[in-house]
Amino acid sequence: MGAHTRILVTGGSGAVGRYVVDDLVLHGYRVGVLDRVAPQRADVAVHAVDILDLDAVTRAMEGYDAVIHVAGIPHPLNDPAKRVFDVNVNGTFNTLEAAAQHGIDKFVMTSSESTLGFAFSTHALQPVSMPIDEHHPGRPQDPYGLSKVVCEQICRTYSDRYRMRTICLRAPWIWLPEQAQRSFYQSLVNDYGNWRKNLWAFVDARDVATAHRLALESTSGGLHEAFFITAADNWTGLDSRGLLERFYPDLPADAIGPELVGAGSLISHAKAQRMLGYVPRFGVREILG
Repeated sequence: MGAHTRILVTGGSGAVGRYVVDDLVLHGYRVGVLDRVAPQRADVAVHAVDILDLDAVTRAMEGYDAVIHVAGIPHPLNDPAKRVFDVNVNGTFNTLEAAAQHGIDKFVMTSSESTLGFAFSTHALQPVSMPIDEHHPGRPQDPYGLSKVVCEQICRTYSDRYRMRTICLRAPWIWLPEQAQRSFYQSLVNDYGNWRKNLWAFVDARDVATAHRLALESTSGGLHEAFFITAADNWTGLDSRGLLERFYPDLPADAIGPELVGAGSLISHAKAQRMLGYVPRFGVREILG
């Protein structure tokens, strides 16, 4: 567990934050949840705070050793562009600024593969190489992807200024292992041809939670790092090279690395496996039952 035993999770009552909190508590951490909505479990400290209120966030952070920042708007589809950008960017700034004021030296943020720009692109994007890794250029055309690029830069800035270790976890579509979601996910699989922009990349919420804990515990790498956190395979179950030939026919054959085999994910988690010890445990079959 190391030196960071009291962890504040922003957005800990949300769809993904719940899994992060559950995993931390299971592994013996003392957890506080900063969220406008109270968490369902009674064994965590509760801070009913809006991340846009810097003073309230700063007060709530008293006594914590590290922060896992999950709070934010998770996509650009249901909110005005300005709100998506404001909540994500200013919320991240406030959380980092509060952490710096308390001398906190570890900050893990839920970022997104939307930093790449594919998922919500207005104009078609061509991948440079496959499988995509952390060296691939980011070209977001939407306020959500842009907000995550800016949030990652804010993390880097706080690392440079305060020597705070910041880790950004770029998750693709996070699937919830819940009965209520299964028919929706099955419909996606049945209609996979309409989801090329998402690159058929996903990750189970339980694996996302594990990745956050591993990032919290990690001592490898530089002061600021970013990692893609994905499932091992794409969510169609189909051969990934076949998907590329059909839906991205202009991608040169020599741009596809030999590590892409079978239904392997088109976004690679290899860096996270190498540096964090992250190995995804769950795939489509586990979610769809």
